[in-house]
Amino acid sequence: MRGFGAGLPPEGAPVQLRLAWEQLHIEGWPEVVTVSRSEVAVRRQGDGLLLEWQIPTGHCAMLLGPQAVTALSAWLPPIAVQRDSATRRWLWISLFLAIGLPLLLLAVFFAFRAEIVDAVVARIPVEQEIKLGEQLWQMQGAQLKLIEGTAANRFLEETGTRLAQARPTPYRYRFSLADDPSVNAFAMPAGFIVVHRGLIEKAASAEEVAGVLAHEIEHAEQRHSLRGMAQELGFTAVWVAVTGDIGGGIAGEWLKGLAGMQFSCEQEASADAGGYARLLAAKIDPRGMASFFETLSKQQGDLPGAMSLLSTHPASAERAAAIRAQLQTAPVFPPLTYDWAAIRASLEKDGAATAAD
Repeated sequence: MRGFGAGLPPEGAPVQLRLAWEQLHIEGWPEVVTVSRSEVAVRRQGDGLLLEWQIPTGHCAMLLGPQAVTALSAWLPPIAVQRDSATRRWLWISLFLAIGLPLLLLAVFFAFRAEIVDAVVARIPVEQEIKLGEQLWQMQGAQLKLIEGTAANRFLEETGTRLAQARPTPYRYRFSLADDPSVNAFAMPAGFIVVHRGLIEKAASAEEVAGVLAHEIEHAEQRHSLRGMAQELGFTAVWVAVTGDIGGGIAGEWLKGLAGMQFSCEQEASADAGGYARLLAAKIDPRGMASFFETLSKQQGDLPGAMSLLSTHPASAERAAAIRAQLQTAPVFPPLTYDWAAIRASLEKDGAATAAD
């Protein structure tokens, strides 16, 4: 044991201890030093302990070896925790990794969310998107009451295929008719298009429905649904993009995101523009597109809000004006050769057969 402090050489000097009641008597100083347990601070020093206390002439310390520590264990006060610079640095790093880094990554994700989503979606190959689309359709199709074998089905398949093939596409489009009175239509990833019976009944002509189909095809071509689901799911989508692992659970979560998805004004304007160009490429009069959206916009208050086409495809005066501006120079094409009254009549309850019938 060595003592340090007032009255001893700088390198310290050997000392001896004697414990009497609560007092520790230390011999080795010019005179015997007596300290009580409450006056001493203890901290670790190597494999021993360093005792420190104050006397009128200055600061004193004593280094105890392992044997002395054992002998005085009942008397020693609690050991103070001393953190050196390396320990403090390690604690700050641990705190940053546990709390700071996740918060930083979260802030970066939300600040650059659109860019990150675009990068993720761009990394998902078409083959993987088609696989996802098929899985989603298996689940979505099982939840829908589908109408089959009507004149409306034939119209959707023929007109939809004509529009899809008007431009190069990596997808094989499939057009389904749901027995739902709401005025709605939606596109799923990889070319699955669903039209509700209510939309056919609301439209005044085949050209109006063709405009909706062109618009929905553009949502699929521009991967808007895929982008929307990736944005809803965040890092789950990143995992899918990196690993290509689309299990049933992940697909189910994506389907939930698809159900409540709303497209941005920019996406709607882009789908309008692409749909308009697609109608021209397919030689279908685009005036039906404008007239149908104008009809919906005027009558939006009369439609069930959560189920209307405009609830998931927000309308605006700017969109309608943009379409009308293009119509001023639009070519005139022959009308589609469909008996629209007969198509609508085919959906009457007595004439429409559902998939479950």
